[in-house]
Amino acid sequence: MRVLPLAGNHDRQGFDCGRQELNDWLRQIARQHQDKGLSKTFVAVREDEPARICGYYALTLAELENRHLPEVWRKKLPRRIPGVRLGRLAVDRQYRGKGLGELLLIDALTRARRIYAKAGGIGLFVDALDEAAAEYYRRFGFRSAADNSLLLFLSAKVAEQE
Repeated sequence: MRVLPLAGNHDRQGFDCGRQELNDWLRQIARQHQDKGLSKTFVAVREDEPARICGYYALTLAELENRHLPEVWRKKLPRRIPGVRLGRLAVDRQYRGKGLGELLLIDALTRARRIYAKAGGIGLFVDALDEAAAEYYRRFGFRSAADNSLLLFLSAKVAEQE
């Protein structure tokens, strides 16, 4: 499995993760956002089927108010803090339960670390679609915002230790 930037040769229409909003985002919005510089989408493809998307995620730069961070971080940081936002992560139904989601998350963390090294940033933010998705991220050390359990944060320091 390889993780590559989304390109015109990738079959976005054939992807189905079971969540219409995630399918539609990949099919209708991902390339537009990428072309406009709003976000970058990365796709997992097999060597033998390089056009078929097995999973994807999208990253964008973000600035959030520190009130969204866990209490321990709030006191140490300015009111507005920079980071990277993982806006979407989805795995095609055929590849569920095979570790592809974890592979994509690790790839996203690796890319985020490169951004922190070059430009700074406090960590990775995630907008989970529902509580089940939030629980998935918590298993990897993400912590929910006090005022929004679907907004999660993983400190760059914690991510470095992984």
